[in-house]
Amino acid sequence: MSWPALLPDPLRSRAVLVSVAEFHDPGLDALPQAQPSVDELADALSAPRGLLRWDRITRIHDPRDANEVLGPLREAAADTTDLLLFYYAGHGVLDGGRVHFALPDTDQAHAATTALPAQQVLELLQQSRARHRLAWLDCCFAGLALDLPAAGDVSVLTAADRTRKALAPPALRTTLFTDALLALLRDGVPDGPAHLDLPLLHRHTEIALGQVPPGMPRRTSAPNPCHRVTHTSADLALARNPAHGTAHTREGLRARARFAVRTARADRPGRPAQAVALFTAIVADAERHLGPGDPDTVELRQGWSGPSGLLHREGEGQI
Repeated sequence: MSWPALLPDPLRSRAVLVSVAEFHDPGLDALPQAQPSVDELADALSAPRGLLRWDRITRIHDPRDANEVLGPLREAAADTTDLLLFYYAGHGVLDGGRVHFALPDTDQAHAATTALPAQQVLELLQQSRARHRLAWLDCCFAGLALDLPAAGDVSVLTAADRTRKALAPPALRTTLFTDALLALLRDGVPDGPAHLDLPLLHRHTEIALGQVPPGMPRRTSAPNPCHRVTHTSADLALARNPAHGTAHTREGLRARARFAVRTARADRPGRPAQAVALFTAIVADAERHLGPGDPDTVELRQGWSGPSGLLHREGEGQI
């Protein structure tokens, strides 16, 4: 049997989701994808797909100052004993090598006094009575948050590593990071468990952001998201897996193949070898459940092997 997930108690869990889209500092571009990212994530995390209650998710758009974030977060922390989730979508700015969350009036030259320090947010999470403390940070340089003293007891997922920028392609309604999360919550994982736990969410998000999307400037780097899970939060699930039980169906096999292709192209050591192992299992399942001569089985078998296979093409083919 698969290892049972820990499900959050909706009555003892809270989420605080923050977006900042407009900035007065001319060096900080407007980020119109920030607010839709919060709104759509709130929808995805609440019932029926998600495991949180809609009325226990706080959304904050364009807060005027740090207190408009820290106050509601402090209230949520006092009202939570199971899961406390903090999410920020906006710009990350640096001061003294530490990441801060930009606010509308943030001056990059004085980030320490005009932005929201990630350390303060993590301290509130760390000091809460919540059993599970999560921070999802959708901003540039967010990986630096992992180095902060208060991050030790917080499970952190970031949109970018310590030196790279988070991406918000103009063609997307949400940021790239949140788009990947939403796609996973919407489509699920065919060969995954009944619920989407944190390690699975982290792994699939990392793979999805392992390449630069089309339409970005030529020198854009893949953001390389970071993650760390603490204590029993490794077993925590945040949503039902809508694709559970479809691993051996025709569409399930194709979805698994698409993920294997993205795995092969992710900008991380060892991923191509992992992709080959994934495809080997996919082809074996296709032969067993669709038949060796089925057109989809033949396409999967031929598609990934050799120099003309999917792992070596620029596009993802028809899979």
